[in-house]
Amino acid sequence: MALRLLLLLLALLAPRAAPRSAAPRTARPFPEVQQMVHRFSQESIFNYTVFLVAPQSRTLYVGAKNAVFALSLDSVSQHPKMISWKVPENHRISCTMKGKKEAECHNYIRLLKFSSETHLFVCGTHAFDPQCGFIKVANFSKVERQESGRGKCPFEPAQPSAAVMADGILYAATVNNFLGTEPIISRATGNPEERIRTETSIIWLNDPDFVGSAFLRESESGEDDKIYFFFTETAREYDFYEKVKVPRVARVCKGDLGGLKTLQKRWTTFLKAQLVCSDPEHGTTFNLLRDVFTLRSGNATVFYGIFSTRRDGGEVSAVCAYSIQDVHKAMNGRFKEFKRDCDKWTSVMGADVPEPRPGACITNSMKLAGFGSSLALPDRVLTFVRDHPLMDQAVHPLESGPLLVNLDMPYRSIAVHRVKSLSGLEYDVLYLGTEDGHLHKAVKIGSEAFITEDLALFPEPQPIHSLQLHQSWLYVGSSSEVTQLNTTNCEMYKSCQECILSRDPACAWSKEIGACISHQQQNDLLQDILSVNVLMLCPEGVEDAPVPVEVPTAIGTRLVLPCLPRSAWSTCTWQKPHVDASVYTLRSDGLELTVSEETLGDYSCWCTEGGVGSMLASYSVMQGSSPSSSCRSTQRRYSALMGLFFFLLGFAAGCCCFLAYEKTRRDRHQRGLINHEKNGLDLMQSNTTSCSHEPHTPSSPEDERHPLATAKKNGGLNGFPHLYINELDKDQARIYLGGVPLAKCDETSI
Repeated sequence: MALRLLLLLLALLAPRAAPRSAAPRTARPFPEVQQMVHRFSQESIFNYTVFLVAPQSRTLYVGAKNAVFALSLDSVSQHPKMISWKVPENHRISCTMKGKKEAECHNYIRLLKFSSETHLFVCGTHAFDPQCGFIKVANFSKVERQESGRGKCPFEPAQPSAAVMADGILYAATVNNFLGTEPIISRATGNPEERIRTETSIIWLNDPDFVGSAFLRESESGEDDKIYFFFTETAREYDFYEKVKVPRVARVCKGDLGGLKTLQKRWTTFLKAQLVCSDPEHGTTFNLLRDVFTLRSGNATVFYGIFSTRRDGGEVSAVCAYSIQDVHKAMNGRFKEFKRDCDKWTSVMGADVPEPRPGACITNSMKLAGFGSSLALPDRVLTFVRDHPLMDQAVHPLESGPLLVNLDMPYRSIAVHRVKSLSGLEYDVLYLGTEDGHLHKAVKIGSEAFITEDLALFPEPQPIHSLQLHQSWLYVGSSSEVTQLNTTNCEMYKSCQECILSRDPACAWSKEIGACISHQQQNDLLQDILSVNVLMLCPEGVEDAPVPVEVPTAIGTRLVLPCLPRSAWSTCTWQKPHVDASVYTLRSDGLELTVSEETLGDYSCWCTEGGVGSMLASYSVMQGSSPSSSCRSTQRRYSALMGLFFFLLGFAAGCCCFLAYEKTRRDRHQRGLINHEKNGLDLMQSNTTSCSHEPHTPSSPEDERHPLATAKKNGGLNGFPHLYINELDKDQARIYLGGVPLAKCDETSI
């Protein structure tokens, strides 16, 4: 009976789950996104991070852990093909014996390029022994002609690297040794006589983290074509006590053959400049480069980069864009030099720079001057470029600052394409992958990029490692899968206002069918990217006014009334009771206030855009039960139940002690009679000190070592949770109820 009472009390005292609050939600949650995507994953295979598109065969090649996949560009989940490329068992064991983690001693595919129209060139870490090979596209069955990947592929799975193919020749930025202490940018394949690399000097590369690369054709004849590399390295030009990391862009000429004596087998055209990405408004400089994307459109090229920095204990991200013309301007400017006599960095003036200009590509004009290749350059030019790889002028972003700053979640990857709107104007649309698996879509309008969409791609947070665009599809690479989604998913916008306010250049509202569609499908459409009179385009009365929500509360409660604008261009105002404005705090997600007699009443949130407004939220704040009063009532009820609980439990504990005492007394009496009969002697009665409340049961030596077992054996704890005996020392013991002592006994002899 006592046990039943205890269980009933515990059920009454158990805390009840509070209802979830209907908090404003800015991202499309995973269940909604699930209806919009195609997914591919293979059991026991992870790290889907390397993508290569083959438009002719409609194939997406994917490099993962121990495998290369061929997926359909139309649907990655249909008809996948796989080539397994694992590390031999003895090689993997040898890797772990060298002190590496077992998870790292596999073959992580890090490089996947076309070496020709018929073959893929693939490289993997291969348990810290990089290996490369070729895959025939026609049958896609195995990796052939394996060779060493040193200088082409990193040794570690997470080691940053970059590589690009230029006319069938691989240019790679990685490390050249097992320890990862020798960074290198090289022409890694092709004629062995033409394989050249960077000088082994901290002036050239100082602990770099390579991020990306690009091959740009900058002349019709190919003589001025260049390879660009992007990385973060430790700067030497700043006189600080701590090491300073700065983002860089470096370039080499595709036709570089190295020097004849000086800089033999070394680049004669290696130059680098600092990339600046800072936010003057908040005084923040973003000094770490995370990812870069090269957007080519006609003769124009723009580099989009994700930068980050540490602030307030967290990581803050920004997006900056740079034109190729500004990069050229920096590379053709002054050189930076360290003056040892005055112990500082200065810029080298024009008169001190030899001719022909150090670091320049060998063009037709230089050939006419007698310099047929870099092998013909004089030593004074080669010595100068060897000692002066750093340019004095930094490369500043196009808009003099970041296009976008994210204070909440760090960005990890970026992809950009240019989309033509209904008016014929082109807009850059950015796709940004976050650390927690969200995909942000942003449209660059003027000098800013505005986030128009936030998608939660995965049920559990995980970083987005890579993004690949092809036509109207975006492919997302993460540790667990390949995710495919449509970049023109216009049907997700259900109303005219939602469609136009999305600012998606690919989407427009069709008055004929009453739906948001791709504007390439027909002509009778509505669209306004620049937000001049957005809402005027939609028919009147499309949206009904929201139903007022009653908010019962108590005087003194701090309250937030949610109101989320539909776009970054909206201006929201509140209609509220006429009281002192100091009691209100206008937030980005709503209105915050302290409830008083004066603040009770009706509230409505109106958002205006393009000169036309609409009501987005309506509330009626009234006096009623509040969480605080409910909490006080709950506390009183909880205190009364707890008092009853401890009374009953104390009563039960007393009964148990009494029963234990009676059993002990009977056992001693029986043992005494038996011994008296056997030995003919009177057994001396033990001197037992009485307890302050209850007697203690006798115990054996084994029971003294395990007091809890003693209590269970003698029936002292059956059915009573949280009641246990804790042995303090040899002579003392206490009975506890939830940590509160009920009685104490001093044992003498039992």
